[in-house]
Amino acid sequence: MERSDPDGHAAQCAAVRKVVYEFLDDELPSGDVARVAHHLGACPPCHGFFTFERAYLLVLKRKGTIDAAPPELRERIRAALASRERSRLAE
Repeated sequence: MERSDPDGHAAQCAAVRKVVYEFLDDELPSGDVARVAHHLGACPPCHGFFTFERAYLLVLKRKGTIDAAPPELRERIRAALASRERSRLAE
């Protein structure tokens, strides 16, 4: 991680933390998984953040069941979010 660019590093941290649950739930594309894993290996604060979130999810799973959305629903939601993002960027 390049520490001479604190704003760039902060932006990378924000982008990585934004996908914490997708990463922990194995729902990211492989290229994104590699990017996040690389960042976590180089950024102790983000690594700690992800470690905490992983532990939090384990506690939730032990306390009750978490129903996973069917793959078709997850894909429809992803498509809707992508469409919304494209529309927002086109404005």
